[in-house]
Amino acid sequence: MGSDGYQVKAGMTGPARQLDNAGRDMDDVSSAVRSRSTYSYGDAGGDDAASALNDFVKAWEAEAKTLASALHELGSKVQLAKNTYGGTDGLVGTYADGVPTGAPSTPAEAPPRGGRTSILSSY
Repeated sequence: MGSDGYQVKAGMTGPARQLDNAGRDMDDVSSAVRSRSTYSYGDAGGDDAASALNDFVKAWEAEAKTLASALHELGSKVQLAKNTYGGTDGLVGTYADGVPTGAPSTPAEAPPRGGRTSILSSY
């Protein structure tokens, strides 16, 4: 941007992509569990065991779907935040470059305010 060294650098695309990829992994887990969601007496070694196993698998499938949804949502929100901050930073830089200073050419010539020099005078 300006000659003052201000630079926009938004590096959240990678983490957003990682969250979305983790969500896809959880989608795969959910699909794998769903493909075998009903166990019989012979599979589990008894009616009570089969019933408990079937309930566990249904609960795990629901949990996997919830986790996948949350990971996809987080990935989207991180990407949205990255885009928003990148755009806002660009606007701030544009506006900052366009502010007329009318100030003395060196900070040493600037009169102190309230007995101290402004922190912005070093820019």
